[in-house]
Amino acid sequence: MADEAVTLEAVGLEEFIDTIDKMIAGVKPDKIEPELNKGAKLIAAEARKRAPVGPTGNLKKAVITKKLKRWGGPAPSIAAINRKKAPHAWLVTHGTSGVRRVDPPHYTTLGGRPALITQTGIMPPNRFFSDAVDAKQGEVLDRLETAVGKLLEDAMR
Repeated sequence: MADEAVTLEAVGLEEFIDTIDKMIAGVKPDKIEPELNKGAKLIAAEARKRAPVGPTGNLKKAVITKKLKRWGGPAPSIAAINRKKAPHAWLVTHGTSGVRRVDPPHYTTLGGRPALITQTGIMPPNRFFSDAVDAKQGEVLDRLETAVGKLLEDAMR
């Protein structure tokens, strides 16, 4: 068996190369980037729905989408948290394991009586953003698959 030679003949190689060239031309970055952006917006909308409502609403307002720079292919779009608007997002997402000091301490009423608040208790994690990604990633991938399939079909015509 080791002495037997295998001969391969490329039939239709020119047609194959033409097909690949058409497919590449059909999925240009400017055609696929809008679909990537729609996917990021879908995840961002779900994250806003799941974000806990605080006194300012800054956590919901801080969920953004952003188109990144191209690096050899289509520019990716992401859903993210604007940390300047919601620097507390990390604490909400991961929770706190111990008592936190309130700075500055302030007065409030508890049971109709004034109370000085100097510290707060443990905060459990609320993984609203990763839960949104988990909930929507299948839908986003299905939409991208459909969009790329349509682009390829159009390119082959």
